[in-house]
Amino acid sequence: MFRRLAVILVLVFFFFSCGKVVDKGNFHLSKENTYIIVPFINYTDTPLAGYRVASIFGALLKAKGFKVNNTPLLINGDIYSLDKISKKDIYRYICRYKNKADYIITGTVNEFSYKIGLDNEPAVSITIYLIDPKTGKVIKAATLSADGSPYDSLSTITQTLLRRVVAND
Repeated sequence: MFRRLAVILVLVFFFFSCGKVVDKGNFHLSKENTYIIVPFINYTDTPLAGYRVASIFGALLKAKGFKVNNTPLLINGDIYSLDKISKKDIYRYICRYKNKADYIITGTVNEFSYKIGLDNEPAVSITIYLIDPKTGKVIKAATLSADGSPYDSLSTITQTLLRRVVAND
């Protein structure tokens, strides 16, 4: 009896500790459209996490054959405000580049760190917004989150999550 209970508890712990959660709703990207990636708003304590996620997403889209216009990551060239992008800054991007792309992709980084503990597993949580630059309205959104094994990196987990949006499965 005790062994069965112990096995069940171990299995339940295993499934919940290694679980990956992806809620992308009806998020579909078409290769026919042109996109601009805007740095994500960073709600974490990890410096430049929003820029890192945007950089990974832009490179992934280009590698998969999507049309991505290059935009400068600095709004005013102020290197000291790199990690302080705000909703107002994103609105400036939308106004500045509204005629250069069909859609603007941005979002938030809610978690981008290694868990504290013995294993130091990476944990990433991202929200992605697909914005119509002509109206400034969010057309679609996706929330992605995952944790990894101690052998994974934050970039690896981020790429895995973002590939699920690009895969359109």
